[in-house]
Amino acid sequence: MFKRGEKFKTSSVIGKETEFKGNLKDRESIRIDGKFEGEIEVGGNLIVGENAVIKANIKAKSVSIGGKVVGDVNCEGKVELFSSGSLEGKVKASDLTIAEGAFFNGECRMVPLSEFPGKENSESQEG
Repeated sequence: MFKRGEKFKTSSVIGKETEFKGNLKDRESIRIDGKFEGEIEVGGNLIVGENAVIKANIKAKSVSIGGKVVGDVNCEGKVELFSSGSLEGKVKASDLTIAEGAFFNGECRMVPLSEFPGKENSESQEG
């Protein structure tokens, strides 16, 4: 399933037998295959493995979901929900892809990249 997602190098992995509660912050990318409950803030990409169960609000550059996520997702880039994935919550992203067979129950707000904090509007700089 994550053949395409393997292009992301992760600095941390939460294994499928691991359960974690709390606040998780990383400047780079993370892969979660286990259970997580709390808050996630990732400067890079978040990869949610097929067996993962996450109950958390997520802030990341991009999010790829193959498992189950319950919580809001705030993503400056792409949120990708694979056919094995499940997402319940509000999504704020510049791009959302939902594969056939995936489950999505929530709200989605598509926003241009320029609306995210710290991102310059490239169109206003060109003129």
